[in-house]
Amino acid sequence: THTLFLVTIMDSASVVDVIHGSKVYVGRDLLKGVFSEVAKYKASKYVVVSDSNVFKLFGERLKAELAGSGISVAPPLQADGSAPATEGKTCIFFEIPAGEQSKCRTVKAEIEDYMLAYRCNRDTCMIAVGGGVVGDLCGYVAATYMRGVPFVQIPTSTTAMIDASVGGKTAINVPAGKNLIGAFHQPVAVFADMNLLSTLGRRELVEGISEAIKMGCIRSKSLFELLETKRDEVMRLEEEVIAEVIFESIRLKAEVVALDERESGIRGTLNFGHTIGHAIEALKSPVLLHGECVSIGCVAEAELARRMGHASMTTETIDRIRKCFHSYGLPVDLPTDLTTDDLMHKMSLDKKNRGNSIRCTIVTAIGVSINDPQPVDKDLIREVLEAAACNQVEGPWTPMGGTVAEHASKKTRSA
Repeated sequence: THTLFLVTIMDSASVVDVIHGSKVYVGRDLLKGVFSEVAKYKASKYVVVSDSNVFKLFGERLKAELAGSGISVAPPLQADGSAPATEGKTCIFFEIPAGEQSKCRTVKAEIEDYMLAYRCNRDTCMIAVGGGVVGDLCGYVAATYMRGVPFVQIPTSTTAMIDASVGGKTAINVPAGKNLIGAFHQPVAVFADMNLLSTLGRRELVEGISEAIKMGCIRSKSLFELLETKRDEVMRLEEEVIAEVIFESIRLKAEVVALDERESGIRGTLNFGHTIGHAIEALKSPVLLHGECVSIGCVAEAELARRMGHASMTTETIDRIRKCFHSYGLPVDLPTDLTTDDLMHKMSLDKKNRGNSIRCTIVTAIGVSINDPQPVDKDLIREVLEAAACNQVEGPWTPMGGTVAEHASKKTRSA
């Protein structure tokens, strides 16, 4: 725990305590107060990492918010690559290319070299502004730079708010697979400003909702039923509904993280849909997004639980899960161009595995799961994948188009 860093509760926000003093603030207009909060930290330098898409939307606003916080924007590096002398608290900005390809060793080294050029020491605080890629990458730099510096997350997507920013998992991707090199490093604070979600495309919005549906499947029947029955309200970002979805998803994840920070047991259940989903993602990214692959994986792994003999996981229950994901425009059928052999090979590298066994989260009913990923017979997994490939229930899938703002304005005009 970084005891030098104290975060006061922002009056307008709901607060979720995670572990080791890490807190998540959920509310609106939080971006206005973030730099005033982090300026209270005993840090001399702040490093904001974001991607090209997010910088276009919020870069100037972030710099403007610095003005009243007592933190100045550091001048650019000089022609010889050295940093000019500065006084007081300063902030540097590092922009990465948008997309999963930036979550790699090369970009991590570029950020570290940039920080070293600015003579960032251990009294540095890193700030991730963006989606899951930015948070994972920035967090891993923070975990390893000078053997660990504090960092803050400002998630700008539903995926990052609901899942990626909470719990301290940081990582990069390597050729062998996704998130295989990383560290557990809890953020000092996460500021989940729901106003930022209005900038998303509808496809990006529902990608994160996939993780909320997953959470309902494994831990909360009431959250699942809220998502099942309030689809239109969620898509319009109606204030009370979206606040409940995001807060409950975060609260439920925080409960699990507090019980099992290092994923030695129950935290592994948060990976429902991810054993098959990550295998699909490894073969189909960037055509399919992470949450889309998880959607397909959850439906397939629910069928796996049924075939393992869990009586409450009936075909009717699986149909409810499928329909809930599908109602948000998420894919639920296995892509027809993937082979079972290729998927099995990717699953053999899953982090939940023990020895040669493939382990999956087993959901026994909506809101109920076994408290530890279970070893699953490989022939049974093959059987489920082959059946899924033959049974394309919903037909060809196309991603949802348009923006959240456009969708909300159309509904308002028609009302």
